Amino acid sequence: MSISWINAAALAGLALIAVPIAIHLLVRQQTRVLAYPSLRFLRETSLAAFRRRAIQDAALLACRIGIIAAGVTALAGPILHTSSRSGGYASRVSRAVIAVDDAAVEEVEASFRSKRFTRVEVGDAIADAVRWLDAQPPSAREIVFTGSFRLGAIDAGDLAPIPAAIGIRMRAAESTTAPAEISAPLLIRRNGTLVRVDQHVRADADSTRVSPGAATPVSEDRIRVVAAAGDQRLAEAALGAAIDEGIPWTAGERRVLVAWDGADPKSVDAPGVDVIRMPVPDPWNAASATWNAITRATPTGFIEPVLIPREQLTAWSRVPGAPSPDAIPIDEGDRRWLWAAVLAILALEHMLRRERARPLTATARDEEARVA
Repeated sequence: MSISWINAAALAGLALIAVPIAIHLLVRQQTRVLAYPSLRFLRETSLAAFRRRAIQDAALLACRIGIIAAGVTALAGPILHTSSRSGGYASRVSRAVIAVDDAAVEEVEASFRSKRFTRVEVGDAIADAVRWLDAQPPSAREIVFTGSFRLGAIDAGDLAPIPAAIGIRMRAAESTTAPAEISAPLLIRRNGTLVRVDQHVRADADSTRVSPGAATPVSEDRIRVVAAAGDQRLAEAALGAAIDEGIPWTAGERRVLVAWDGADPKSVDAPGVDVIRMPVPDPWNAASATWNAITRATPTGFIEPVLIPREQLTAWSRVPGAPSPDAIPIDEGDRRWLWAAVLAILALEHMLRRERARPLTATARDEEARVA
């Protein structure tokens, strides 16, 4: 059996034990006045007068020391590590649940601790989940991914940052049948002209084939970008590169304005235009950042029909490792017994003070009456 402390620095408060000891040694006892007939028959002594400092009530002092010691120890948060307790840590699981896509998945089974994480990027959700799991009490840790797991939703690169001790489980939703052939509009520049291409996407058993359809010219003001004066040229170049790559688009006569931070508010206030706001990106990443901002804000309704093979999902999965010995069991209640001891000793100290005060007063009165 061993012991650890949640807040070991609080043990410095044990120095406060010196306070009641000093009070008991320095306090002046009240002298009782006795009526005496005469001092002429008393012999003079040559001994020098001295004052002896001694503890008058050891039981009362012990109670006060116990109150301080138990309170300080409770604040330090002792944790007793027994074999039965350590064995129980592995039987409880802390689960972080990440929704990879919007596919409906049945509720994950009950856990010791659980929390759901939803972010636009799966990598960001994984980072949040790992931080949350690291802060949990000792337990087996697991990340459960839910969704339909279509191609591109998640890959090995997303899973690489997950520590080896954290388990991975893929909980796939029931298969949903996507149309065998759908249309995916794309905004792109061809031969210097901005066009909308209705691409035809066909799903086979294990692949997705895309074939271009008819190209319809659109006006140049269909999508524009505005930024601060010093960033305008970079913003226009980034938007141009994004359009050259091809931006997934929606049908209809939608007009979009991409506004970088710092743009003139008057230029952003355009009626009948959907404004997409984004921070100023790094110059080397401006094109991809602009493409991502537009793509996230302009859903196309396209869903990748091909699923990630179940063999791949199984290969990515792994069981949770043993609970980390460095994790502090902050959920344990060992300190509650110390707080109960503080209350019990306080009650005992109060009783002792009342008992000590009552007979002292009665004895003084009796002696004074006898001498008189």
